[in-house]
Amino acid sequence: MFFLNRKVWLVVLTIVLSFLVAVDLAEFSLKKIEQYQRQHQPQQLLDYGNTVRPHGLGTGGYLQENFTGYVTDGLGGTVRWHNNAAGFRHDQEVSPEPAPGVLRLLSMGDSFAAGYRVGQEETFSFLLEQWINQKLGKSEVLVSEIEEPITGLYYLSKSGLAFHPHIVLLGITIGNDITQSYIALDPRGGYILKVDNGNVTIEKTAGSIGVSSFKDYEIPEPYFQAPSKSELTIIKIKKWFKYLHLTRRLYQDREGIMSWHQKQNRPKIFDMTNGLAMFLKPLPPMVEEAYERLFKIIVATQIFCNQHHMVFAVELFPQRFQVQPPDWDSAVEKYSLKKSGFDLMQPNRKIREFCQQHDIILIDPTAAMAQRFALTGKNMYLPNGDMHWSREGHRAFFECSRSAFSELAQAGLRLVTPVNSDSSNPRNPGQDSPASPPERPSNRMGSGAPPKPK
Repeated sequence: MFFLNRKVWLVVLTIVLSFLVAVDLAEFSLKKIEQYQRQHQPQQLLDYGNTVRPHGLGTGGYLQENFTGYVTDGLGGTVRWHNNAAGFRHDQEVSPEPAPGVLRLLSMGDSFAAGYRVGQEETFSFLLEQWINQKLGKSEVLVSEIEEPITGLYYLSKSGLAFHPHIVLLGITIGNDITQSYIALDPRGGYILKVDNGNVTIEKTAGSIGVSSFKDYEIPEPYFQAPSKSELTIIKIKKWFKYLHLTRRLYQDREGIMSWHQKQNRPKIFDMTNGLAMFLKPLPPMVEEAYERLFKIIVATQIFCNQHHMVFAVELFPQRFQVQPPDWDSAVEKYSLKKSGFDLMQPNRKIREFCQQHDIILIDPTAAMAQRFALTGKNMYLPNGDMHWSREGHRAFFECSRSAFSELAQAGLRLVTPVNSDSSNPRNPGQDSPASPPERPSNRMGSGAPPKPK
């Protein structure tokens, strides 16, 4: 019996040692292959930063005029990117005045709207333009990267208005755009915005304050919980597997959302990537003030668009953990969060209530995108905790917002006339015409069940 047991143990030990040696060899080989591939790449891959102007705003926003190239898609491949001569991400050149009968939409926003690491014909703006052309009439959707809401208003007043859009879309990324609004309108910030009796004035200042100036403001202790010893052990094992070449690809889609501040210490009140403080309940005073500054920018943009007879709408770009529950679980684990201290739909409710009070059109497909994920299980975001959409995310955003976009586009088409004449163009009224806003669709847009996924 002892002899048999010893033979069994020898077999088990041989299998275990063989397995460990095989894993070690495979890990060593994959590491060397990865190093070789990096060293022998024919050229450095272009990325999103290469598509942006080196100095300030241009006629189309922050994108580099006449840029054409293939940039990394963050998945091991490349995608086509083209900016036209004006600096819009659009394949066609555009004149300041849209052609007769063509609906022109100006899609303003940050890297989400620009299509970070997503192909030219995969952005939600391209999908929107293609759909309007097929279903409603001729259109062009000009993509303008303006980085933050206040810069969007400044750009619109200085350059964007010269392209005579019928519809202005302002994308709000939940998290960093709220933070950027707080910083931009800080007394040390980069802008001064005044709204007085329907008059909007915006000035750029020499302010250079950034998010790093608020790095000492941390989310308070009650929003965290220390993991137990067993949970801590599991976390460490998972972390080890995430760094193994053999297994890390299995974890890259479920890595907790990254932090702007890199280190995994207690999250900050203002984090440009994960924006966790925007979901706290109750909200800290600084975050409440950030919302108020965002609302001031939104209402000022609405006033400006009304004065120039343009339809204005706000789009909400959700955080990945709002629409994909496994991502929330990963974030909770990564930052040791107390789930009960967070309300994942609070930003949407606050912004929706404000927009309803001020008759501002809001397109918010967050709930529909969450339902879509529940039905399909398809990941909509880039790997390794990136906050940005993949091509699947752009398609999901468009398809879950399609009914709202349809209503919005039809409102814009009522402003389009076949002949550009001062007497017939409602966007160029005579001297005595009242500066009344155009007829707009309902401001309760983007809700309801998602369309059937393809």
